[in-house]
Amino acid sequence: MRLRFRIAQMQLADKYDRWDDPRIHLAKYSKVYGEEPQPEWVHLFYHTLDVISMNWYTEMELYHGTSEWDILRERFLLIFMFKYHLWDTVDNALQAVKKHA
Repeated sequence: MRLRFRIAQMQLADKYDRWDDPRIHLAKYSKVYGEEPQPEWVHLFYHTLDVISMNWYTEMELYHGTSEWDILRERFLLIFMFKYHLWDTVDNALQAVKKHA
């Protein structure tokens, strides 16, 4: 008889494809994985992304490292919120991304 003490890992069914509001994706992610951010959230987040957003994550990992959930979450919003007119001009958006890069 084999006993398994491992907690079944939940998964997010829909991947972030850049057409949805990134805040909604983060809210779904938080709901699925729990309220309190854990160190492994940073690495599990990769599996909830579509191709282009996955490429962004990979670039973040290679050039900046991804170790803190709050930093990754903030950068994710800065990059993918542009479509939702968070900033009034392209220059303001670029300055915000540059400030947090």
